[in-house]
Amino acid sequence: MTAARTFAFAVLCCFALAACDREPTFDAQDIPAYQKSLAAIKAKLSARDQQKLQLALLTLAFGNAAYFTVLDWADPAKANAYEAFDDVPNEWVLFNRMRPDVNGKTAAEVIRRVADIIDHTITEAEAEDGGATQNLARIVIENPRYRLPDVPSRALTAEFSIYNGSRIAISRIYLIGTLTTPGVKVPLVIDSLSRSFTPPLETGVQQQVTMPLSMSGGWTAEHLQGAYDADLKLKVTNVSDSRGKALLAIDVQALDALRRKRDMLRGG
Repeated sequence: MTAARTFAFAVLCCFALAACDREPTFDAQDIPAYQKSLAAIKAKLSARDQQKLQLALLTLAFGNAAYFTVLDWADPAKANAYEAFDDVPNEWVLFNRMRPDVNGKTAAEVIRRVADIIDHTITEAEAEDGGATQNLARIVIENPRYRLPDVPSRALTAEFSIYNGSRIAISRIYLIGTLTTPGVKVPLVIDSLSRSFTPPLETGVQQQVTMPLSMSGGWTAEHLQGAYDADLKLKVTNVSDSRGKALLAIDVQALDALRRKRDMLRGG
């Protein structure tokens, strides 16, 4: 009898220890409950895992179609506010979008779930490519350079030549770029440039292009006045054909961002 009691006591101890070791889960019945469970979960995570969890939660809240990445947010306080739905715009819309994928889940389960969603999106995009990426690579940008405005209030301009070596006529081109100069650690990142062609740029045709550049990251035309050996690099991320249809369903920039997100979530 004593042995049976001892065994029963040992079993109860095992269950108690298991309960203590159980990872906390999200309670998504409403925003206050979610915030409380989020705090309990993050208290047990390393700084690296907290960053991965934040990326996963924001990806779910904003939707995969937005290709949201916290790596692009320069303001950590803003990311933290959205992660906790702490007095942010459209908080209930974002919360309800995320809720089914987090309720009752641990941090590890949420991170794994989002990594799998992103991986599936990447796999589908690659399977539907049909040679589109190779076709895009045949569109060549040569001799990119920038020109300072005559009047400071006017836009910086880029000049380059484009050769359409693809198999389609191009009605619009989408680019990203960077402008670097010796002595400046942070490059000027140029996102989401586009230029239309009327009539479309036909296969085998080269054309000279001049277009405005937007400034970001604290850069101004005044910063470039004293710059020397500045190097402008431009990369084609997508094009539209003569009917306005995009060559890639997910452009190169967005696909690269998805791969970085997936790798970060699955990293040790």
